[in-house]
Amino acid sequence: MKKTTICILSAILMSSITLVDAQKTKNKPSDSTSKKVKDLEEIVLVGFGKQKKGTVSGSIASVDKKILQDRPTTSLTASLQGALPGVTIKSSLGDVGSVPTLNVRGRSVAGNSPLYIIDGIPSSAADFSRLSPADIENISILKDASASIYGARAGYGVVLVETKKGGGGKMSIGYNMYNGYQTPTYLPKYVDAVEYMKLKNEAYYNANNNVGHFSQYTQDQINLTAAGTDTDRYPNTDWYKATYRRMANVLNNEINISGGDKTRYFASLGYLKQESLSPTKSMDRYSFRTNTSSKLSDKLTVNSNISFIKQMINDQGGVINTGELARITPTMVLRQSNGWWGSVNAGKVDNTFANTNPVRNNVEGGDSKSNDQKFMGALSANYTPVKGLNVNAQINYSNWNYRLGTFVNTLNPVYNFLTNVPISSTARAINNYSESWNSDELLNTQVLISYEKNISSHYFKLLGGTSYEDYTTRSISGKKSNIPKDGLHSLSALSTLDGTLDELNSNTQQYAFQSVFARINYNYQEKYFLEGIIRADASSRFAKENRWGYFPAIMASWRLDKENFIKNLSFINTLKLRGSYGSTGSINTIGYYDNQTYMDNTSTVLGNTIVGGVVPGKLGFLGIGWETIVTKNIGLDGSLFNNAFTFSVDLYNRLTKGALMSNQLEYETGVAENQAPPINAGNVENKGIEITLGYNKNFENGDFYINANFAKNRNNILSLINSKTLYNDYWITQVGGSIGDFYGYKTAGLLTQEDINNNYPKLYSSSQVGDIKYVDINGDGVVDEKDRTVIGNDVPSLTYGLSIGGRYKNFDLSVVGQGVANVKVYLDKESSQAFFNGAGAKQYVSDNRWTPENPNPNALYPRILPSGGGTQNIGVISDYWLFDASYFRIKSITLGYSIPKETISRIGLTKFRIYANLENYFTLRGDKRMKDFDPEMPSSRSTYPYLKTISFGINATF
Repeated sequence: MKKTTICILSAILMSSITLVDAQKTKNKPSDSTSKKVKDLEEIVLVGFGKQKKGTVSGSIASVDKKILQDRPTTSLTASLQGALPGVTIKSSLGDVGSVPTLNVRGRSVAGNSPLYIIDGIPSSAADFSRLSPADIENISILKDASASIYGARAGYGVVLVETKKGGGGKMSIGYNMYNGYQTPTYLPKYVDAVEYMKLKNEAYYNANNNVGHFSQYTQDQINLTAAGTDTDRYPNTDWYKATYRRMANVLNNEINISGGDKTRYFASLGYLKQESLSPTKSMDRYSFRTNTSSKLSDKLTVNSNISFIKQMINDQGGVINTGELARITPTMVLRQSNGWWGSVNAGKVDNTFANTNPVRNNVEGGDSKSNDQKFMGALSANYTPVKGLNVNAQINYSNWNYRLGTFVNTLNPVYNFLTNVPISSTARAINNYSESWNSDELLNTQVLISYEKNISSHYFKLLGGTSYEDYTTRSISGKKSNIPKDGLHSLSALSTLDGTLDELNSNTQQYAFQSVFARINYNYQEKYFLEGIIRADASSRFAKENRWGYFPAIMASWRLDKENFIKNLSFINTLKLRGSYGSTGSINTIGYYDNQTYMDNTSTVLGNTIVGGVVPGKLGFLGIGWETIVTKNIGLDGSLFNNAFTFSVDLYNRLTKGALMSNQLEYETGVAENQAPPINAGNVENKGIEITLGYNKNFENGDFYINANFAKNRNNILSLINSKTLYNDYWITQVGGSIGDFYGYKTAGLLTQEDINNNYPKLYSSSQVGDIKYVDINGDGVVDEKDRTVIGNDVPSLTYGLSIGGRYKNFDLSVVGQGVANVKVYLDKESSQAFFNGAGAKQYVSDNRWTPENPNPNALYPRILPSGGGTQNIGVISDYWLFDASYFRIKSITLGYSIPKETISRIGLTKFRIYANLENYFTLRGDKRMKDFDPEMPSSRSTYPYLKTISFGINATF
């Protein structure tokens, strides 16, 4: 991708130029000494503790909390985009309450989520995403053997979070607020009604008018539509404009207090209000946190961390079906002039679209409410009986409750505008109400004992610990239909017309997790560092024979800058060589009881009586074992030219052994895929390189910085059980391939008349000039299923980020960019193909299609055909429908102004900053074809739009 390459080269060039600048100024007075000390003394989170950055031997990425606080996003996860090498964050669909996904160093066969630890409590991706950046003290991501201290669940990285504890001293009050306006980054661009009718005529002409469920349009119909004089029969409807809000508001308010003496405290209260693009839907999120640290004596300190987040999503309308929205055509009336819902499509009554009208279903279809609550509490005590010896005991409790109630209304029939007769198929005579409740409880206890000692030039620290977790999840769901009145939202209060309860389900699951672990740190003269880790985990998810897993690791580093042969090189300030080797595990794809065979309830009718019974549910497998991930890493960190230039390079190899995956048994066994337990079925390797470059410069009245990071990853499937290739929709999993490989036919543009004359092999005999030309891969003169091959991959092999910023007097500016390269998305059906399943046609089809007047064999869209008559083009998985999802996006631009202290101090303020922010506003795309999809979105037929935001805010401290 040329534009992406330019962005990468530009970042490297800018970093290179700074070397020259730094060389010119290295002999000038500066604060390099203090900067060096600051860098080395910076504290980063490690497993069950903290370390100075200069003493760390593992590959640990830390995040500058200032970067997070400068980005007013509704998700902490989204704020990390572009900030960390080797960390890929895929934005969610943009609707309220959605959670982005975070991935560290590539993917495995299944279950690639990292482990989240918030203030010592194992947490979820949603818990992390909903944290307020203003509450964050430190974030570190363990990417290599340093994660082994968390053992069985750390195979795909560990995200460590420490929230603020309060700085002590006089009480300080902080207030943060922003108000933003969100709009789609892209909306699908469909042709208008006139162009649609012309294209439909062309499609039927190409197909000899033998297929399809609509007649061709006459010129009179086209003229009436163009004139706009009879919109009851010949409208021109923009359905996306009619369905979604043009702009959604987001408002965030946070207040916090901190201070204290012997008891230090930090407390925060936050409220986030976010509207959906759906005009009936919005979200309210309330958050509360209080952290305290009380020094009861010189030897004893007691700490507490309590947080509560409540998120409510209220939709006062029915669900907007994005598939139906993508399918409905511009020739269909939204509402008739007399107020009835639309029933006419280009002069004729259309029962199907009258029934699936997305606006009608949103306005009258029903409502839903969800209530999501998460409580997390931790109480710990640190006891230091003698110097160097520390005993820490901690008890953690978290509880998640989620309730969802959905009412599906009855619907009156839409009236036929031409005959004034109701259309019975558009009515919904029976309503229903469903309600579900889910609850998770986690009790976690841990005890840590550490001892550190300096003996001359030698430093030792030993950590030992044990932890225990008890986890319970419960769910209950029920449903009633045929309710006397729409809008009744309680199962217990409802009296159905027939007096029956349609569904009632409940489930309870439990697991326990026990661990012991130890770590030893040694360094000599803070020059040579050695670290060893061992952890043993036992999980009730496995049979007794396989319950325990053991995860050792070793790490070492060498401070080269302290050697005499480096000290003489004045341009080198710090230089450290690191290496690590260790193992971790994963149980993300193991069910709670996959080692046991169990039965499911069922019922049948014998005679006239319903009889209950049981049927085989899921087969158990006692041989399920730990998925083990072995990671090797070598790294080099340094700072040069009075610490103006910094860099870090990591080379890694991560091998997943015994990757857990579903067992696809032969059909003859009679066991469905969802009834078979997962098995340790293969080995998967991820290897790559990560580079971080940085430059900073202080000058009179300000400073400037630029940071860039790049990560290249290669994924390879080394083995699968019985070397069995697995197929899943568009993807293939096979030995020698990569996770995320698309599988289908390669294409070579479109068929020409010369191809037809020369009897070029066709996949379909009906293919003609202008249809897709499939490649005969094996050269046997026939295009058939033997010619299918890997055609692309949906995992970016290159990710990169760029941040630039600075301060001049009271103004500050920051720009954050993020990009990916070498990645594809598969877009077919309504998302790219004209008339699929009765849908409309996108503008790119009209602009770029093959026609006899434009017989371009490299046209971006083939000969246009109706859905039923174009299976040779749209019914085949091929690389023709793969789109380049490479991009570079300016994720955030923030401009701020801080009112001078001498001005605000008169009213008791120590800080008052105002700022404006643009989020996701500018994108360079690799795709040269269809320009109305967001490259951050996954492959999908139709989705809720991704959002861009303009916001204005203030940061104040009293």
